[in-house]
Amino acid sequence: MRKLMAVTAVAVALAFTSGAAFASSCPKVIKETRDAAAKMKADDPKVKKAVAQLDEAQKLHDSGKHAESLKLANEAAASLK
Repeated sequence: MRKLMAVTAVAVALAFTSGAAFASSCPKVIKETRDAAAKMKADDPKVKKAVAQLDEAQKLHDSGKHAESLKLANEAAASLK
């Protein structure tokens, strides 16, 4: 019984901390990618698409959907490489 309680406590703690990790990662990736896009030609379709993805990622972050936000921000970053 104690082992089950310990495993449950660890699982709950990981669930809460992973959300916080995503929450703090989103703005960092979004900012870094925006900075990279700012150094490129603004009229490049690739840059326009990445900026649109970053705008959507920011909206997702603001609404608490951190995993989705981080995924989209990473896709935008990858598309600029």
